[in-house]
Amino acid sequence: MSVKLQDEDVYKWGNSSYVFEPIPRDGTKYTVQISPAKYGGLNVICNESSLWRWHGEGDLKFLCGDDNEYTCRAVVRIMMYHDARMEQLGDGGLFE
Repeated sequence: MSVKLQDEDVYKWGNSSYVFEPIPRDGTKYTVQISPAKYGGLNVICNESSLWRWHGEGDLKFLCGDDNEYTCRAVVRIMMYHDARMEQLGDGGLFE
């Protein structure tokens, strides 16, 4: 997976944005914006066309918009990356 951070200065788990492409590349590109969910977890907006809620460790719930298995798998992959990145940054992410 190729990941490009939208804003290198954003180190809080609640306000992150990524652009990524699966490897091997098939022409698909995902833009993901992450923010805290009001009742726990993280809201994940993918390509401005679907909304998901992430609760960590593969627990992803589709909320609305375009729902398909490829987007679901891609969101799980980027959120696993996101959690690992937050752990590396010492923030501990949402699930410290």
